[in-house]
Amino acid sequence: MGDNVGTRMDARPTPPSQLERLGRYRIVRPLSKGGMALVYEARRESLAGVSPRVAIKLILPEHQSSATFKELFINEARLGASMQHQNLVGIQDFDCEGDTYFLVMEFVEGLTLRRIIGLCQKHRIGIPLGVIAEIGRQSCDGLHYAHSAKDDRGRHLRLVHRDIKPSNLILNPQGVVKVLDFGISKGRLRKERSGSVKGTWGYMAPEQAHGHEVWPSADVFGLAVVLFELASLRPMFHNKGKDEIKQLLADDHAARMAATLDPHYAPLVGVLVRALQRDARARFESAEEFGRALSALLPDPITARDEVVRFFETLEAFDRGAPPVANQPTHPSGVSVPHSLVAFPATGGSSSGARHRAGWFLTGAVSTVLVTLFVALSAIVLVLLYRDFVVQPVEAGPAPAVRLAPAPKPEPVVEEPPGPAGVGAPGEVPKSERPVPAPEPPPDPEPEPVRVQVVRPKPPVPTLAEPVPQPMPGPVQPVAAVPDPAAPIPIPVPVAADTGTLAISAVQRAEVYIAGQFVQYAPVTRELPPGRYAVSIVAMDGRRRTFEVEIEAGATIRRNWDFDRMEWR
Repeated sequence: MGDNVGTRMDARPTPPSQLERLGRYRIVRPLSKGGMALVYEARRESLAGVSPRVAIKLILPEHQSSATFKELFINEARLGASMQHQNLVGIQDFDCEGDTYFLVMEFVEGLTLRRIIGLCQKHRIGIPLGVIAEIGRQSCDGLHYAHSAKDDRGRHLRLVHRDIKPSNLILNPQGVVKVLDFGISKGRLRKERSGSVKGTWGYMAPEQAHGHEVWPSADVFGLAVVLFELASLRPMFHNKGKDEIKQLLADDHAARMAATLDPHYAPLVGVLVRALQRDARARFESAEEFGRALSALLPDPITARDEVVRFFETLEAFDRGAPPVANQPTHPSGVSVPHSLVAFPATGGSSSGARHRAGWFLTGAVSTVLVTLFVALSAIVLVLLYRDFVVQPVEAGPAPAVRLAPAPKPEPVVEEPPGPAGVGAPGEVPKSERPVPAPEPPPDPEPEPVRVQVVRPKPPVPTLAEPVPQPMPGPVQPVAAVPDPAAPIPIPVPVAADTGTLAISAVQRAEVYIAGQFVQYAPVTRELPPGRYAVSIVAMDGRRRTFEVEIEAGATIRRNWDFDRMEWR
Protein backbone atom coordinates (compact mmCIF):
# COMPACT_ATOMS: atom_id res chain seq x y z
CA MET A 1 0.00 0.00 0.00
CA GLY A 2 2.87 2.33 0.78
CA ASP A 3 4.22 1.96 -2.77
CA ASN A 4 1.15 3.61 -4.25
CA VAL A 5 1.08 6.59 -1.93
CA GLY A 6 2.34 9.14 -4.41
CA THR A 7 0.00 8.37 -7.34
CA ARG A 8 -2.39 10.97 -8.84
CA MET A 9 -1.16 13.88 -6.74
CA ASP A 10 -2.52 16.32 -9.27
CA ALA A 11 -6.16 15.44 -8.51
CA ARG A 12 -8.17 18.01 -6.62
CA PRO A 13 -9.44 16.78 -3.22
CA THR A 14 -13.05 17.03 -2.22
CA PRO A 15 -13.69 19.96 0.18
CA PRO A 16 -14.53 18.72 3.70
CA SER A 17 -17.79 20.68 3.78
CA GLN A 18 -19.08 18.74 0.72
CA LEU A 19 -17.97 15.31 1.88
CA GLU A 20 -20.94 12.97 2.23
CA ARG A 21 -19.55 9.47 1.68
CA LEU A 22 -16.27 7.56 1.70
CA GLY A 23 -16.62 4.05 0.30
CA ARG A 24 -19.32 2.27 2.26
CA TYR A 25 -19.15 4.87 5.04
CA ARG A 26 -21.77 7.62 5.22
CA ILE A 27 -20.43 10.82 6.80
CA VAL A 28 -22.61 12.13 9.65
CA ARG A 29 -20.81 15.17 11.05
CA PRO A 30 -17.32 16.55 11.70
CA LEU A 31 -15.87 15.82 15.15
CA SER A 32 -12.50 17.55 15.38
CA LYS A 33 -9.74 19.16 13.36
CA GLY A 34 -6.02 19.04 14.09
CA GLY A 35 -2.88 20.28 12.45
CA MET A 36 -2.71 17.21 10.22
CA ALA A 37 -6.11 15.60 9.87
CA LEU A 38 -9.89 15.88 10.15
CA VAL A 39 -12.05 13.44 12.10
CA TYR A 40 -15.68 12.70 11.22
CA GLU A 41 -18.44 10.65 12.77
CA ALA A 42 -19.69 8.15 10.18
CA ARG A 43 -21.90 5.09 9.77
CA ARG A 44 -20.75 1.87 8.16
CA GLU A 45 -23.69 0.73 6.04
CA SER A 46 -24.13 -3.02 6.21
CA LEU A 47 -26.86 -5.58 5.52
CA ALA A 48 -30.30 -5.52 7.14
CA GLY A 49 -29.97 -1.88 8.11
CA VAL A 50 -27.05 -2.49 10.47
CA SER A 51 -24.95 0.70 10.57
CA PRO A 52 -22.44 0.85 13.44
CA ARG A 53 -20.89 4.19 14.34
CA VAL A 54 -17.24 4.74 13.48
CA ALA A 55 -14.78 7.61 13.45
CA ILE A 56 -13.08 8.40 10.13
CA LYS A 57 -9.79 10.26 10.01
CA LEU A 58 -8.39 11.75 6.83
CA ILE A 59 -5.57 14.13 5.96
CA LEU A 60 -6.44 17.79 5.61
CA PRO A 61 -6.95 18.82 1.96
CA GLU A 62 -3.92 21.13 2.01
CA HIS A 63 -1.67 18.21 3.06
CA GLN A 64 -3.07 15.44 0.88
CA SER A 65 -0.42 16.04 -1.77
CA SER A 66 2.41 15.77 0.76
CA ALA A 67 4.27 12.47 0.67
CA THR A 68 5.54 13.05 4.22
CA PHE A 69 2.03 13.42 5.64
CA LYS A 70 0.84 10.34 3.79
CA GLU A 71 3.78 8.36 5.12
CA LEU A 72 2.90 9.39 8.68
CA PHE A 73 -0.74 8.52 8.06
CA ILE A 74 0.07 5.04 6.75
CA ASN A 75 2.49 4.47 9.63
CA GLU A 76 -0.31 5.30 12.09
CA ALA A 77 -2.61 2.81 10.35
CA ARG A 78 -0.02 0.05 10.50
CA LEU A 79 0.73 0.61 14.17
CA GLY A 80 -2.94 0.87 15.14
CA ALA A 81 -3.83 -2.32 13.30
CA SER A 82 -1.17 -4.22 15.24
CA MET A 83 -2.36 -3.11 18.70
CA GLN A 84 -5.59 -4.03 20.48
CA HIS A 85 -6.02 -2.75 24.05
CA GLN A 86 -8.93 -1.33 26.02
CA ASN A 87 -7.00 1.88 26.73
CA LEU A 88 -6.05 2.47 23.08
CA VAL A 89 -8.43 3.64 20.34
CA GLY A 90 -8.76 0.66 18.00
CA ILE A 91 -8.13 0.84 14.24
CA GLN A 92 -10.79 -1.02 12.23
CA ASP A 93 -9.97 -0.26 8.60
CA PHE A 94 -7.70 1.69 6.26
CA ASP A 95 -8.78 2.48 2.71
CA CYS A 96 -8.88 5.15 0.05
CA GLU A 97 -11.59 6.76 -2.07
CA GLY A 98 -10.10 8.23 -5.17
CA ASP A 99 -7.03 10.06 -3.85
CA THR A 100 -8.35 10.38 -0.30
CA TYR A 101 -6.82 8.00 2.20
CA PHE A 102 -8.88 7.51 5.31
CA LEU A 103 -8.48 5.66 8.56
CA VAL A 104 -11.52 4.02 10.19
CA MET A 105 -11.30 4.00 13.97
CA GLU A 106 -13.37 2.90 16.93
CA PHE A 107 -15.94 5.57 17.75
CA VAL A 108 -15.43 6.77 21.33
CA GLU A 109 -18.31 8.75 22.73
CA GLY A 110 -16.88 10.83 25.51
CA LEU A 111 -14.92 13.91 26.50
CA THR A 112 -11.28 14.61 25.83
CA LEU A 113 -9.23 15.70 28.82
CA ARG A 114 -8.92 19.10 27.12
CA ARG A 115 -12.70 19.42 27.19
CA ILE A 116 -12.84 18.23 30.80
CA ILE A 117 -10.29 20.82 31.89
CA GLY A 118 -12.26 23.52 30.07
CA LEU A 119 -15.51 22.56 31.78
CA CYS A 120 -13.87 22.52 35.22
CA GLN A 121 -12.35 25.95 34.58
CA LYS A 122 -15.67 27.32 33.40
CA HIS A 123 -17.66 26.05 36.37
CA ARG A 124 -14.85 26.53 38.93
CA ILE A 125 -14.75 22.98 40.18
CA GLY A 126 -11.74 20.84 41.01
CA ILE A 127 -11.06 17.27 39.91
CA PRO A 128 -10.86 14.72 42.77
CA LEU A 129 -7.50 13.15 43.50
CA GLY A 130 -8.90 9.64 42.96
CA VAL A 131 -10.19 10.58 39.50
CA ILE A 132 -6.81 12.01 38.46
CA ALA A 133 -4.96 8.94 39.75
CA GLU A 134 -7.33 6.54 37.95
CA ILE A 135 -7.11 8.48 34.69
CA GLY A 136 -3.33 8.38 34.93
CA ARG A 137 -3.27 4.68 35.84
CA GLN A 138 -5.40 3.70 32.83
CA SER A 139 -3.32 5.89 30.52
CA CYS A 140 -0.19 4.14 31.79
CA ASP A 141 -1.76 0.76 31.01
CA GLY A 142 -2.38 1.77 27.42
CA LEU A 143 1.06 3.34 26.98
CA HIS A 144 2.88 0.36 28.51
CA TYR A 145 1.07 -1.94 26.08
CA ALA A 146 2.13 0.26 23.17
CA HIS A 147 5.71 0.49 24.43
CA SER A 148 5.83 -3.34 24.63
CA ALA A 149 4.11 -4.01 21.28
CA LYS A 150 5.63 -6.44 18.77
CA ASP A 151 5.15 -6.95 15.06
CA ASP A 152 3.89 -10.11 13.38
CA ARG A 153 7.37 -11.64 13.53
CA GLY A 154 7.69 -11.07 17.28
CA ARG A 155 10.09 -8.12 17.06
CA HIS A 156 9.65 -5.17 19.42
CA LEU A 157 8.35 -2.08 17.67
CA ARG A 158 10.18 0.21 20.15
CA LEU A 159 7.18 2.53 19.95
CA VAL A 160 7.05 5.97 21.62
CA HIS A 161 3.89 8.07 21.25
CA ARG A 162 5.66 11.47 21.56
CA ASP A 163 2.43 13.49 21.62
CA ILE A 164 0.73 12.81 24.96
CA LYS A 165 -1.46 15.84 25.68
CA PRO A 166 -5.03 16.47 26.96
CA SER A 167 -6.58 16.40 23.48
CA ASN A 168 -5.10 12.95 22.76
CA LEU A 169 -6.66 11.31 25.84
CA ILE A 170 -10.41 10.72 25.84
CA LEU A 171 -12.68 9.56 28.68
CA ASN A 172 -15.85 7.63 27.83
CA PRO A 173 -19.06 7.41 29.92
CA GLN A 174 -18.00 4.02 31.30
CA GLY A 175 -14.98 5.61 32.97
CA VAL A 176 -12.43 4.19 30.50
CA VAL A 177 -9.54 6.33 29.27
CA LYS A 178 -8.28 5.79 25.73
CA VAL A 179 -5.05 7.02 24.14
CA LEU A 180 -5.38 8.12 20.53
CA ASP A 181 -3.39 9.58 17.64
CA PHE A 182 -0.12 7.71 17.07
CA GLY A 183 0.41 9.86 13.99
CA ILE A 184 3.84 11.20 14.96
CA SER A 185 4.91 8.21 17.02
CA LYS A 186 8.46 6.94 16.74
CA GLY A 187 9.29 3.29 16.22
CA ARG A 188 11.25 0.70 14.34
CA LEU A 189 8.85 0.74 11.38
CA ARG A 190 9.76 4.29 10.39
CA LYS A 191 13.14 5.92 9.99
CA GLU A 192 13.65 9.64 10.55
CA ARG A 193 16.61 11.94 10.51
CA SER A 194 18.56 12.53 13.70
CA GLY A 195 17.82 15.71 15.65
CA SER A 196 14.21 16.12 14.45
CA VAL A 197 11.78 17.52 17.02
CA LYS A 198 8.20 16.26 16.91
CA GLY A 199 5.51 16.79 19.49
CA THR A 200 3.55 19.57 21.18
CA TRP A 201 5.48 22.27 23.01
CA GLY A 202 4.57 22.36 26.69
CA TYR A 203 4.15 18.55 26.89
CA MET A 204 7.49 17.36 25.51
CA ALA A 205 10.20 15.84 27.69
CA PRO A 206 13.52 17.76 27.90
CA GLU A 207 15.37 15.27 25.67
CA GLN A 208 12.52 15.39 23.14
CA ALA A 209 12.50 19.21 23.05
CA HIS A 210 16.26 19.27 22.37
CA GLY A 211 16.07 16.75 19.51
CA HIS A 212 17.78 13.88 21.37
CA GLU A 213 16.86 10.20 21.24
CA VAL A 214 13.54 9.48 22.97
CA TRP A 215 12.41 6.40 24.88
CA PRO A 216 9.18 5.43 26.70
CA SER A 217 10.25 7.69 29.57
CA ALA A 218 9.39 10.65 27.30
CA ASP A 219 5.74 9.55 27.32
CA VAL A 220 5.92 9.22 31.12
CA PHE A 221 7.02 12.86 31.28
CA GLY A 222 4.24 14.01 28.93
CA LEU A 223 1.57 12.15 30.89
CA ALA A 224 2.84 13.67 34.16
CA VAL A 225 2.46 17.15 32.64
CA VAL A 226 -1.15 16.28 31.73
CA LEU A 227 -1.90 15.06 35.28
CA PHE A 228 -0.43 18.28 36.68
CA GLU A 229 -2.80 20.23 34.44
CA LEU A 230 -5.76 18.14 35.65
CA ALA A 231 -4.87 18.98 39.26
CA SER A 232 -4.07 22.68 38.79
CA LEU A 233 -6.45 23.33 35.85
CA ARG A 234 -3.74 25.42 34.20
CA PRO A 235 -0.98 24.50 31.74
CA MET A 236 2.46 23.96 33.22
CA PHE A 237 4.05 26.29 30.63
CA HIS A 238 1.27 28.80 30.16
CA ASN A 239 2.04 31.58 27.68
CA LYS A 240 5.63 30.41 27.22
CA GLY A 241 7.43 30.40 23.89
CA LYS A 242 9.47 27.53 22.44
CA ASP A 243 12.86 28.87 23.51
CA GLU A 244 11.65 29.71 27.02
CA ILE A 245 10.15 26.24 27.44
CA LYS A 246 13.45 24.62 26.41
CA GLN A 247 15.29 26.72 29.00
CA LEU A 248 12.78 25.91 31.75
CA LEU A 249 12.98 22.20 30.98
CA ALA A 250 16.78 22.34 31.26
CA ASP A 251 16.42 23.99 34.71
CA ASP A 252 14.12 21.26 36.13
CA HIS A 253 11.22 23.71 36.17
CA ALA A 254 8.63 20.94 35.68
CA ALA A 255 9.51 19.09 38.88
CA ARG A 256 9.46 22.32 40.88
CA MET A 257 6.05 23.20 39.47
CA ALA A 258 4.64 19.87 40.68
CA ALA A 259 5.57 20.84 44.24
CA THR A 260 3.29 23.92 44.05
CA LEU A 261 0.06 21.90 43.79
CA ASP A 262 -2.67 22.50 46.33
CA PRO A 263 -2.17 20.51 49.60
CA HIS A 264 -5.29 18.52 48.73
CA TYR A 265 -3.14 16.77 46.10
CA ALA A 266 -0.20 16.19 48.44
CA PRO A 267 -0.10 12.38 47.81
CA LEU A 268 0.19 13.08 44.07
CA VAL A 269 3.05 15.57 44.37
CA GLY A 270 5.81 13.03 45.10
CA VAL A 271 4.73 10.83 42.19
CA LEU A 272 4.72 13.73 39.73
CA VAL A 273 8.04 15.12 40.95
CA ARG A 274 9.72 11.83 40.09
CA ALA A 275 7.98 11.51 36.72
CA LEU A 276 8.98 15.09 35.78
CA GLN A 277 12.70 14.79 36.40
CA ARG A 278 14.94 16.43 33.81
CA ASP A 279 17.15 13.33 33.67
CA ALA A 280 15.20 10.49 32.03
CA ARG A 281 17.12 7.94 34.14
CA ALA A 282 15.72 9.49 37.34
CA ARG A 283 12.10 9.03 36.25
CA PHE A 284 10.02 5.88 36.52
CA GLU A 285 11.61 3.10 34.49
CA SER A 286 8.42 2.46 32.56
CA ALA A 287 4.82 3.53 32.20
CA GLU A 288 3.90 0.37 34.10
CA GLU A 289 5.92 1.50 37.15
CA PHE A 290 4.36 4.97 36.88
CA GLY A 291 0.92 3.33 36.83
CA ARG A 292 1.69 1.31 39.97
CA ALA A 293 2.65 4.48 41.84
CA LEU A 294 -0.62 6.12 40.77
CA SER A 295 -2.61 3.03 41.73
CA ALA A 296 -1.19 3.24 45.26
CA LEU A 297 -2.99 6.61 45.64
CA LEU A 298 -6.42 4.99 45.14
CA PRO A 299 -8.33 4.07 48.32
CA ASP A 300 -9.95 1.13 46.52
CA PRO A 301 -8.55 0.30 43.05
CA ILE A 302 -11.50 -2.04 42.40
CA THR A 303 -14.12 0.70 42.66
CA ALA A 304 -11.92 3.57 41.43
CA ARG A 305 -13.60 3.57 38.02
CA ASP A 306 -17.00 4.09 39.67
CA GLU A 307 -15.80 7.44 40.96
CA VAL A 308 -14.61 8.35 37.46
CA VAL A 309 -18.05 7.43 36.05
CA ARG A 310 -19.82 9.67 38.58
CA PHE A 311 -17.39 12.47 37.80
CA PHE A 312 -18.08 12.06 34.06
CA GLU A 313 -21.85 12.17 34.64
CA THR A 314 -21.48 15.38 36.62
CA LEU A 315 -19.46 17.04 33.89
CA GLU A 316 -21.96 15.91 31.26
CA ALA A 317 -24.71 17.57 33.28
CA PHE A 318 -22.72 20.80 33.35
CA ASP A 319 -22.03 20.49 29.62
CA ARG A 320 -25.76 20.11 28.89
CA GLY A 321 -26.60 23.00 31.17
CA ALA A 322 -28.77 20.78 33.34
CA PRO A 323 -30.40 22.47 36.37
CA PRO A 324 -28.73 21.83 39.75
CA VAL A 325 -29.89 18.80 41.67
CA ALA A 326 -31.95 19.30 44.83
CA ASN A 327 -29.86 19.60 48.01
CA GLN A 328 -26.76 20.02 45.85
CA PRO A 329 -23.74 21.19 47.91
CA THR A 330 -22.77 24.76 47.26
CA HIS A 331 -19.30 26.18 46.90
CA PRO A 332 -18.54 29.09 49.25
CA SER A 333 -18.43 31.35 46.22
CA GLY A 334 -21.97 30.32 45.29
CA VAL A 335 -21.06 27.88 42.50
CA SER A 336 -22.78 24.51 42.59
CA VAL A 337 -20.26 21.75 43.30
CA PRO A 338 -20.95 18.01 42.81
CA HIS A 339 -20.66 15.72 45.83
CA SER A 340 -17.56 13.99 44.47
CA LEU A 341 -15.62 17.10 43.49
CA VAL A 342 -12.99 19.05 45.34
CA ALA A 343 -14.37 22.04 47.19
CA PHE A 344 -12.06 24.83 46.17
CA PRO A 345 -12.00 27.23 43.23
CA ALA A 346 -9.98 26.13 40.25
CA THR A 347 -8.01 29.30 39.71
CA GLY A 348 -4.49 29.86 38.55
CA GLY A 349 -1.56 31.40 40.36
CA SER A 350 1.92 30.28 41.15
CA SER A 351 1.42 30.02 44.90
CA SER A 352 -0.71 27.21 46.24
CA GLY A 353 -1.21 29.16 49.46
CA ALA A 354 -3.26 31.74 47.57
CA ARG A 355 -5.93 29.20 46.73
CA HIS A 356 -8.85 28.39 48.93
CA ARG A 357 -8.36 25.19 50.94
CA ALA A 358 -10.95 22.49 51.47
CA GLY A 359 -12.67 23.30 54.76
CA TRP A 360 -14.23 20.01 55.79
CA PHE A 361 -11.37 18.57 57.86
CA LEU A 362 -11.82 18.52 61.65
CA THR A 363 -9.45 20.78 63.56
CA GLY A 364 -7.52 19.69 66.63
CA ALA A 365 -9.73 21.75 68.94
CA VAL A 366 -12.92 20.14 67.67
CA SER A 367 -11.37 16.69 68.02
CA THR A 368 -10.50 17.44 71.66
CA VAL A 369 -14.08 18.50 72.38
CA LEU A 370 -15.40 15.30 70.79
CA VAL A 371 -13.09 13.10 72.86
CA THR A 372 -14.12 14.90 76.06
CA LEU A 373 -17.80 14.52 75.20
CA PHE A 374 -17.27 10.85 74.41
CA VAL A 375 -15.70 10.20 77.85
CA ALA A 376 -18.48 12.10 79.62
CA LEU A 377 -21.25 10.20 77.83
CA SER A 378 -19.51 6.90 78.57
CA ALA A 379 -19.46 7.72 82.30
CA ILE A 380 -23.17 8.62 82.25
CA VAL A 381 -24.03 5.34 80.54
CA LEU A 382 -22.07 3.35 83.13
CA VAL A 383 -23.89 5.13 85.98
CA LEU A 384 -27.27 4.34 84.43
CA LEU A 385 -26.37 0.70 83.93
CA TYR A 386 -25.08 0.46 87.51
CA ARG A 387 -28.29 2.00 88.89
CA ASP A 388 -30.41 -0.54 87.05
CA PHE A 389 -28.88 -3.52 88.88
CA VAL A 390 -27.82 -2.27 92.34
CA VAL A 391 -30.33 -3.04 95.11
CA GLN A 392 -31.25 -0.34 97.61
CA PRO A 393 -32.91 -1.32 100.98
CA VAL A 394 -36.19 0.39 101.86
CA GLU A 395 -36.45 -0.47 105.55
CA ALA A 396 -33.36 -1.55 107.40
CA GLY A 397 -32.49 -2.52 110.93
CA PRO A 398 -29.30 -1.60 112.71
CA ALA A 399 -27.07 -3.22 110.05
CA PRO A 400 -29.14 -5.31 107.66
CA ALA A 401 -27.37 -7.29 104.98
CA VAL A 402 -28.39 -6.33 101.51
CA ARG A 403 -29.49 -9.29 99.46
CA LEU A 404 -29.97 -9.54 95.77
CA ALA A 405 -32.70 -12.19 96.17
CA PRO A 406 -35.20 -12.93 98.97
CA ALA A 407 -33.89 -15.32 101.59
CA PRO A 408 -35.51 -18.79 101.68
CA LYS A 409 -38.23 -19.16 104.32
CA PRO A 410 -37.35 -21.45 107.30
CA GLU A 411 -39.10 -24.76 107.52
CA PRO A 412 -42.01 -24.57 110.03
CA VAL A 413 -41.34 -26.30 113.37
CA VAL A 414 -44.21 -28.50 114.61
CA GLU A 415 -44.10 -28.92 118.39
CA GLU A 416 -45.69 -32.08 119.80
CA PRO A 417 -47.82 -31.79 122.97
CA PRO A 418 -45.90 -32.98 126.03
CA GLY A 419 -46.92 -36.30 127.60
CA PRO A 420 -46.98 -37.17 131.33
CA ALA A 421 -43.92 -36.23 133.28
CA GLY A 422 -41.16 -38.75 132.67
CA VAL A 423 -43.33 -40.90 130.47
CA GLY A 424 -43.25 -40.66 126.74
CA ALA A 425 -46.10 -41.16 124.37
CA PRO A 426 -46.82 -44.69 123.18
CA GLY A 427 -44.04 -45.85 120.87
CA GLU A 428 -41.89 -42.85 121.77
CA VAL A 429 -38.20 -43.31 122.41
CA PRO A 430 -37.33 -42.44 125.99
CA LYS A 431 -35.76 -39.06 126.37
CA SER A 432 -32.65 -40.61 127.83
CA GLU A 433 -32.09 -42.48 124.58
CA ARG A 434 -32.97 -39.62 122.25
CA PRO A 435 -30.13 -37.80 120.53
CA VAL A 436 -29.62 -34.45 122.06
CA PRO A 437 -30.21 -31.78 119.38
CA ALA A 438 -28.02 -28.73 119.15
CA PRO A 439 -29.31 -25.94 121.34
CA GLU A 440 -31.25 -23.29 119.45
CA PRO A 441 -30.77 -19.64 120.20
CA PRO A 442 -33.59 -18.26 122.32
CA PRO A 443 -35.97 -16.21 120.25
CA ASP A 444 -36.10 -12.50 120.78
CA PRO A 445 -39.27 -11.25 122.32
CA GLU A 446 -41.53 -10.32 119.44
CA PRO A 447 -38.69 -9.35 117.07
CA GLU A 448 -39.48 -6.85 114.35
CA PRO A 449 -38.81 -8.65 111.07
CA VAL A 450 -36.21 -7.07 108.84
CA ARG A 451 -37.77 -6.62 105.48
CA VAL A 452 -35.37 -6.54 102.56
CA GLN A 453 -36.88 -5.39 99.32
CA VAL A 454 -35.34 -6.22 95.98
CA VAL A 455 -35.51 -3.16 93.80
CA ARG A 456 -37.37 -4.05 90.66
CA PRO A 457 -35.99 -2.70 87.36
CA LYS A 458 -37.36 0.68 86.53
CA PRO A 459 -38.76 1.44 83.08
CA PRO A 460 -35.93 0.91 80.60
CA VAL A 461 -33.69 3.87 80.03
CA PRO A 462 -32.56 4.46 76.44
CA THR A 463 -29.28 2.65 76.02
CA LEU A 464 -26.73 2.46 73.25
CA ALA A 465 -28.95 -0.06 71.44
CA GLU A 466 -31.63 2.61 71.14
CA PRO A 467 -29.79 5.83 70.29
CA VAL A 468 -31.64 9.03 71.00
CA PRO A 469 -30.71 11.98 68.80
CA GLN A 470 -29.27 14.76 70.94
CA PRO A 471 -27.92 18.20 70.05
CA MET A 472 -24.18 18.08 69.43
CA PRO A 473 -21.63 20.81 70.10
CA GLY A 474 -19.40 19.38 67.36
CA PRO A 475 -20.01 18.12 63.85
CA VAL A 476 -20.46 14.47 64.88
CA GLN A 477 -22.27 12.88 67.86
CA PRO A 478 -19.92 10.28 69.42
CA VAL A 479 -21.20 6.79 70.14
CA ALA A 480 -19.74 4.68 72.94
CA ALA A 481 -20.26 1.21 71.52
CA VAL A 482 -21.59 -0.76 68.58
CA PRO A 483 -25.39 -0.83 68.82
CA ASP A 484 -27.58 -3.88 68.44
CA PRO A 485 -28.61 -4.08 64.77
CA ALA A 486 -31.99 -5.49 65.82
CA ALA A 487 -32.80 -2.34 67.76
CA PRO A 488 -35.65 -0.20 66.39
CA ILE A 489 -34.76 2.58 64.01
CA PRO A 490 -34.67 5.92 65.84
CA ILE A 491 -37.29 8.40 64.78
CA PRO A 492 -35.68 11.67 63.68
CA VAL A 493 -36.57 14.68 65.74
CA PRO A 494 -37.82 17.84 64.03
CA VAL A 495 -34.97 19.73 62.43
CA ALA A 496 -34.05 22.95 64.18
CA ALA A 497 -33.79 26.13 62.20
CA ASP A 498 -29.98 26.16 62.43
CA THR A 499 -29.33 22.47 61.69
CA GLY A 500 -29.87 19.98 58.90
CA THR A 501 -30.62 16.26 58.80
CA LEU A 502 -28.45 13.52 57.27
CA ALA A 503 -30.11 10.13 56.68
CA ILE A 504 -27.74 7.33 55.55
CA SER A 505 -28.82 3.78 54.72
CA ALA A 506 -27.51 0.81 52.78
CA VAL A 507 -29.12 -2.20 51.14
CA GLN A 508 -26.60 -4.50 52.85
CA ARG A 509 -25.58 -4.48 56.49
CA ALA A 510 -22.94 -1.76 56.84
CA GLU A 511 -21.26 0.56 59.32
CA VAL A 512 -21.58 4.32 58.99
CA TYR A 513 -18.75 6.76 59.74
CA ILE A 514 -19.05 10.53 59.74
CA ALA A 515 -15.79 12.49 59.58
CA GLY A 516 -13.91 9.29 60.42
CA GLN A 517 -15.98 8.67 63.59
CA PHE A 518 -18.05 5.48 63.83
CA VAL A 519 -21.72 6.30 64.39
CA GLN A 520 -23.67 3.03 64.18
CA TYR A 521 -24.90 0.47 61.69
CA ALA A 522 -27.06 1.74 58.85
CA PRO A 523 -29.65 3.19 58.79
CA VAL A 524 -28.47 6.37 60.53
CA THR A 525 -30.33 9.66 60.97
CA ARG A 526 -28.40 12.57 62.44
CA GLU A 527 -29.10 16.23 63.02
CA LEU A 528 -25.93 18.16 62.15
CA PRO A 529 -24.86 21.79 62.06
CA PRO A 530 -24.48 23.24 58.56
CA GLY A 531 -21.19 22.38 56.87
CA ARG A 532 -19.39 19.80 54.73
CA TYR A 533 -18.93 16.28 56.10
CA ALA A 534 -17.02 13.22 54.90
CA VAL A 535 -19.17 10.08 55.17
CA SER A 536 -18.08 6.44 54.77
CA ILE A 537 -20.29 3.35 54.47
CA VAL A 538 -18.38 0.11 55.14
CA ALA A 539 -19.94 -3.29 54.38
CA MET A 540 -19.20 -6.39 56.44
CA ASP A 541 -16.96 -7.80 53.69
CA GLY A 542 -14.78 -4.65 53.70
CA ARG A 543 -16.25 -2.86 50.69
CA ARG A 544 -16.28 0.88 51.29
CA ARG A 545 -18.11 3.86 49.79
CA THR A 546 -16.79 7.30 50.80
CA PHE A 547 -18.38 10.57 49.74
CA GLU A 548 -19.00 14.13 50.93
CA VAL A 549 -22.23 15.89 51.78
CA GLU A 550 -23.04 19.53 52.36
CA ILE A 551 -25.54 20.01 55.22
CA GLU A 552 -27.73 23.08 54.95
CA ALA A 553 -29.92 24.51 57.69
CA GLY A 554 -33.44 23.10 57.57
CA ALA A 555 -32.63 20.66 54.73
CA THR A 556 -32.61 16.86 54.72
CA ILE A 557 -30.14 14.76 52.70
CA ARG A 558 -30.94 11.08 52.18
CA ARG A 559 -28.54 8.50 50.72
CA ASN A 560 -29.08 4.75 50.21
CA TRP A 561 -26.10 2.78 48.83
CA ASP A 562 -26.22 -0.65 47.19
CA PHE A 563 -22.84 -2.45 47.46
CA ASP A 564 -23.89 -5.22 45.08
CA ARG A 565 -24.80 -2.86 42.27
CA MET A 566 -22.28 -0.19 43.41
CA GLU A 567 -24.75 2.61 42.93
CA TRP A 568 -27.19 4.82 44.84
CA ARG A 569 -30.72 3.51 45.14
